[in-house]
Amino acid sequence: MDDAPDYRPVSPLAVAALVLGCCSAVALVTPFAWFVPLVGIVTAVAALADLSRPAAPRVGRLPALAGLALAVGFGAQAVADAAVGRWIERSRAVATADAWIDAVRGGHLEEALGISSRAILPSLGGPEPDSESDQAARFAALEAVRAVAGGQTTLTSAAPLGTSDRAWLVRATIADGAVVRIIAAPRTAAKGRGAVERWTVTAVEIES
Repeated sequence: MDDAPDYRPVSPLAVAALVLGCCSAVALVTPFAWFVPLVGIVTAVAALADLSRPAAPRVGRLPALAGLALAVGFGAQAVADAAVGRWIERSRAVATADAWIDAVRGGHLEEALGISSRAILPSLGGPEPDSESDQAARFAALEAVRAVAGGQTTLTSAAPLGTSDRAWLVRATIADGAVVRIIAAPRTAAKGRGAVERWTVTAVEIES
């Protein structure tokens, strides 16, 4: 009489769930990998459902549970990190636009120009002038700058543009009803032995 216990193989779904759970860590690095935790969760649930059947021919409940926990944990952390990062970027974009508006309305055009990138100045079709006074004059002549300088301005909305430079579009309404579109984006600048991220205004225009 053979008293040896019956051998039951490990469920491939449970193994796949555990592997996907471990791989879900990549979602912390890139949002393009957010599907990995989702697939891991679905696979783990499917594995647990298959193993819960009466007289299931396979084992692997622990690997399936571990895969489910990892996928949920990494997925939740990735979503939380993305939400916090988005909130921080929005705050910096709004603060940059607000500082730019305050500088323009206060008549501190050199300060406003310092918050701006060179891209904000219209091209002359030739070599850019090196004179700071020339740049300030061209900056002051911008329609949006003149509109902001001439009336009360209120920030109304901010939304990401979805571009590779992580730019945000901030809208502000002037007292006469005109809407100014301010695009703010971060740029990395070397400082000492490291690098710092500084937000600047890259474009301004009156919304048509």
